[in-house]
Amino acid sequence: MANELNIKGPHAPTEGRAARRLHQAIELGHLEDLTGILVRGGPRYLVTFMTSQTGGRLRSATVVSVTNQSKQTNRVTVSWFQGFSDDSSPVGQSTFSIPPDFTVDFATRSLPSEVTVTNSVPAPELTFDEGRGLVSSMYPEIGVSARVYYARGDDDLDLVAVTDSKVVRIDQGNAGD
Repeated sequence: MANELNIKGPHAPTEGRAARRLHQAIELGHLEDLTGILVRGGPRYLVTFMTSQTGGRLRSATVVSVTNQSKQTNRVTVSWFQGFSDDSSPVGQSTFSIPPDFTVDFATRSLPSEVTVTNSVPAPELTFDEGRGLVSSMYPEIGVSARVYYARGDDDLDLVAVTDSKVVRIDQGNAGD
């Protein structure tokens, strides 16, 4: 499994103890891509805006960061939906097993590590979609943030803007903020 994970770069620890903990989590199977496996639990958060475009002059990708605050390894799924659809047919989905205190970045498509590291992307990657995301997990103790990256050029390295997408708890509206 260690060969499949990108464990080099600004997202990976270099300090001895932290690096050993990362490698141990991978070896034990506590940190792994589980795309295609159903997560028990349910939707916990709604990401109110997602866009993932590659066809125009301005390209975009949405990244959702999830930190496991549970004391147990937590299976987390991010499902992506087009705007004019219900929640029965995601256009993309990926699942990751996250150890306690670890953070995983789920993205609509891969981005260069110089922009941000993406740990989990759906297959196929989303290239012409706009809508929302749902974050589901086995255990409710997760922290979630979301942002959209906008770039020019085929390599996504000419970053134009980064915007935050609102994240709200399922079945609750936002506070008007």
